[in-house]
Parts: sequence; C-alpha cells; structure tokens
Amino acid sequence: MIPNQRNLVSLGFGSLLGTAVVAAALTLSVGSVSAQDRDESQPRAIPEGFVLPGPAPTNAPNVNADGTLPTPENPAASPAGEEEPADGQAAGSASAPSSMGGTNVAAPETVVGPASSTSNPMAFASRPEEGTTNWPCVQRKVETIQPAQVWAGPPLDTGKDVALTPDMRSLIDRAIARRISGEEAQQMVRDFLADIPDDRKEAVGTALFAEMLRRLNAERTQILAGIERYGSKQKALAAALRKKTAELERLQREAKDITAINDMREQVVWDTRIFDERRHSLTYVCEVPVLIEQRAFALGREIGQIL
Repeated sequence: MIPNQRNLVSLGFGSLLGTAVVAAALTLSVGSVSAQDRDESQPRAIPEGFVLPGPAPTNAPNVNADGTLPTPENPAASPAGEEEPADGQAAGSASAPSSMGGTNVAAPETVVGPASSTSNPMAFASRPEEGTTNWPCVQRKVETIQPAQVWAGPPLDTGKDVALTPDMRSLIDRAIARRISGEEAQQMVRDFLADIPDDRKEAVGTALFAEMLRRLNAERTQILAGIERYGSKQKALAAALRKKTAELERLQREAKDITAINDMREQVVWDTRIFDERRHSLTYVCEVPVLIEQRAFALGREIGQIL
C-alpha cells in the first residue's frame, strides 16, 4: 500500500506542476500579443493629476485645445502676457528664437566673449590674445624675466642706494657672459661676497643681482628681437620657395623651354637647402633665451643663499 500511495502523491504533484506551467505560458503569450498590438510610436497617456518634476521648459511648444500640436495653419494661442513681435521683426528672428507656439527666449551671443544671457555656459570665456606670427620657437615667448621667477632673497630695493664700484661692474660683466660656465660665475660671486663685511653684504649682494638681472634682460630682449627677425626671414623664404616650386611645375607641364626648367630646378634645390639649414639652426637659436634664464636663476639662487 505504501508504494501505491507514493505513486498517487507523485501523480498529484506532477499534475499541479503541469497546470502551473500551462498558465504561465498563456499569461506570457497574452502579454506579448498586447505589447505587439500597442503602438509604441505614440506617447503613453499621463495619469490624471500627475505633475512633472522640475521647472517648466521655456521653449516647449504649446498644445492646441484639442490636444494636437500647432501647425502654421492652426497655430497655438500665445501664452498670457506675451507681447506680439514688433513691426519689421520676424517671429523666428535670431534676436528672439522660439519654437512654434513656444515661449520666446533671448538669443545668447557667441560662445567666446561676453554674452547677454546667463543661459550661455561659456559666458565667462574671453577670446585669447593674438600671438605674433613671426615667433618660430616652440618655447613660449616671455618678454621679461621677472624677479619673482629667479630671486628669493631680500627686496631688490634693499640695494638701491649702493653705488656700483668698478670691481662690481667687472664681476657683473664676467658673471653674465655666456662664454663662462655657470659654475665659474657662481664661484666668482662667492669669492667676491666673501670679502664684503657682514653689515653691507645684504645691500651689496642685492645690488649685484639687480644689476645682473637688468643686464640679462636687456641682452635677452635683443635676442628675442633677432629671433623674430629670423622667423620673419624663414616665412619669406618659405613663400618664395612655394612660388618657385609652382613655377617649376608649370614649366614642366608646358615642356617648352628645357633651359628655363633646369634653371628653375637649380633655384628650387638651392633655396630648399638654405631653408632646411636655417630650420635646423633654429633649434640652437631658440635655446639662447633659455640659457639666459638659467643663468639668471643660478646667480639669484647663489647670491640668495649667501645672504
């Protein structure tokens, strides 16, 4: 009897499980059919009393009384309190853009520069200054070495009352010379300040560096001007080379005067060689201002440590 009872229980559970599977399949099939029948291209109905979160949009189109969107033949009524556009001003002009039937919004100005509306997220941006086109170096052009960049000692006004002696001028001439290494220049400064009394060392050292910086800046300014002239000549050479190359191509297409073609080819080859040599030399030319900045920093650091 016990085996028969077990068989009956198994049959009962199996029938229940089969019924549940059939019901689930029917539910899924009905749901899929209803989802297929629904037109997903149309928005779903909003429940009555539902309020969208956040502020109301300022350029959303109005809706007609019958629930349809406005068209040129059937425009929506203007919102209450909105003024009609003035004579001679189009409703969709750039000064007051709006969507069809929507609320007019003040047009922001360009992204770069001032803007009359806070809706422009780049209203704070300003147009960058126009850079010189004759500066050929990859390094950024800095007109003057500022004391704060290379000096951490006392204020430079500390030595304004110190008169430069012939020995001090001779030291400055040798210390800023590029033919002398930085180590030699620093050693000369150390030897000179070692003989200065302690009560005058700060004023004398500050006066020394102030004059060194003035001389280095003057030399550097002349070098910057020469580099810009160098870059201007490179631009002129490049323009002449492009012109001669175009002329050579024209002569080769016509193929009438072989002598003229050979002469123009020689000019192009020669100008190209000169241009390439100057371009290779540009790397060393652009390093000169950097070397002057390094010398100013090394001298300022040495004198500052002594003081």
